Formats: sequence, structure tokens, C-alpha cells
Amino acid sequence: MSRRWKVLLCGYYGMGNCGDEFLAAAVLSLLERCGVDRSHVAMLSGNVMESEKIHGVCSFDRWSLKETAQAAKDSETFLLGGGGIFQDSSSFISPWYYWCVMKIAALCGCKVWAVGQSVGPLNHCVNRMIARNAFSDCKYVSLRDAHSHDFLGGRGVLCDDLVLTLPDEKISAQKENVLVNFRPAGGLERAAAKSFSASSWSHGKKIVGVAMSQEDVTLMEAMQHEELLRLDELYLCNTLNWQSIFSMGATAFGMRLHFGVLCLKRDIPCTLVPYDPKVSDFAIRWGGGMWNGAFDAPRPWNHRFLLDKAVQTTIHTFQDGLNRVMNV
Repeated sequence: MSRRWKVLLCGYYGMGNCGDEFLAAAVLSLLERCGVDRSHVAMLSGNVMESEKIHGVCSFDRWSLKETAQAAKDSETFLLGGGGIFQDSSSFISPWYYWCVMKIAALCGCKVWAVGQSVGPLNHCVNRMIARNAFSDCKYVSLRDAHSHDFLGGRGVLCDDLVLTLPDEKISAQKENVLVNFRPAGGLERAAAKSFSASSWSHGKKIVGVAMSQEDVTLMEAMQHEELLRLDELYLCNTLNWQSIFSMGATAFGMRLHFGVLCLKRDIPCTLVPYDPKVSDFAIRWGGGMWNGAFDAPRPWNHRFLLDKAVQTTIHTFQDGLNRVMNV
């Protein structure tokens, strides 16, 4: 019996995090490349109206057990669409939520799969157990970093971050600004900002803050008020304005993974603060700069010449996953 939707998409969507909205946009674009129209996709979201407006898909309240179960009953597959959602550094219950909804989807007859995932950090033994259990039930898994691949015992296919596959319309602009991004990280963000501000390299340059969530805005405004960081402008990045923001960047220094991903897409020399293994893995993979306590001028991405091939491989990997799941 056919179901209304081919894919029920699940991630940290509608929760105010720009990186996760980029992931949702990337997955929807990849599905369209594979012939799955948005009218055949549904999404679990923390903000149903916003997700429907931004992404153009039917959305359901992620916190409603009834809506989640009904959406799963009406969907052929359940897709974890990228991101580091199985982690307990920001919330102990996050792995439990995703484990639970994956089990609900399976009980409702969905084929469960996952793409572009990072697993961890997982500081509690029980959370490591349920993460391994969750991914063992997936019909197909792709992972975006070596730490996650090792954690799952080599299970799954390695791929690059899905946001790299987003269509990118180049905008002509004066590339003369320094783009900076900071996120809360237990004090590491202030040490990094102090190091950046103390460097003579940043003096006399226009500094543009790029927030990837509202908490980044709050943090960077506070650091500016404390005179820890000088900002000439501050933008809250989203899927609509990112191209114009990054078109202004000549160099960059930041923390969020997808800040680095967008810098790589736009070939902006960048130094990343490795607050999380997924960030250090990304910097190593692409030959970007990594902050080690002392600030050096951002350097070009040494391996950016591999980008086009990596994008095509990621697209093919996604298509292969969809084909396998649909044919199980």
C-alpha cells in the first residue's frame, strides 16, 4: 500500500539553528535531484509554520507523539537528515529523543535511514549504547567524519557535509571584510576572541560578525559590550541571506562547522576553532587553518581543488542511499 510521503525528514529543524536549516535545505535539494518532489516530503519541526514557509514542505510538531506517529504512518521512509544530533554535550536527552522517534518510525512501518551524520560527543555510557543501537537499525548510513565512522565500528559510508552540495549563485561584491563567528563553548570562545582581537593582523580591517543562531548573536553582542571583540557589523545568517554575507568576506575566523563549510564553498581563507571533533576533522580534511591558542592569519584551503569531485561524490552517495532504501 502506497503512503502519502516518500520521506519523513527529521533533524534539529525549526529550532533556531542556521546550520540545521542549511542541512534541511541541502537534503531537500538532494531529494529533488533524485526525483523526489517536495510535495512527497514531510518534516518534523520545532516551528511548523516557519519550516513550511522556509522549506515548502508539510511539517509536523516534533514534540507531539501523536503527530510524529501519524506522519510516520503516512511515510515510506524516515530520514535523519544530517548533523550532529546524537550528542549529549548540550543536552543529555537529545540522543534519547532521536532514538525514540526512530523506533516510533520503525514501528509504524517506515524504512529508517540516516545521511551526513556526526555521532558524539557522547559523554555517558548509556547514550553511547543507544546511539549504536539506533544506527544499527538503519537501512543505510552515511557519516561526515572519521570519528563517527570509528565510533560505529566502520559501519556506514563516509561522505562530506551535505551543505557543500547546496546550489550557490555567486554574487559580485568587494571581498574586503574579515568574517568572524563565535558560539558558546565553555569559555573557549572568549579565549579565541581575545586571541583574535589581540592580533595586529585584524587592526584596521572591517570586522563582520556572522551569527549562525540567536545564541551566537547574544554572545557576540556581549563580547562586544565587554570590549573583548570589535564588530563593525553583525548579521544573523540564514538560507536566504548567506550568499550576500559571504560574498563580502576576504578572510574568516570562527567556530561553527557550517561557518567553515560556507567559507570553503566561497573559497574564503579561514581559521577554525576546534571546539568539537567534527570541526577539527573538517579543517584537517580540507586543509584549513586551526586555532591552537595563538592567532595566525587565516590561510587558504589547501585541498579546495577537491571540492567539485567531493560534491559529486556526496550527491551520488545520497542517491545510492535513497535507491537502496526504496528497494529494500
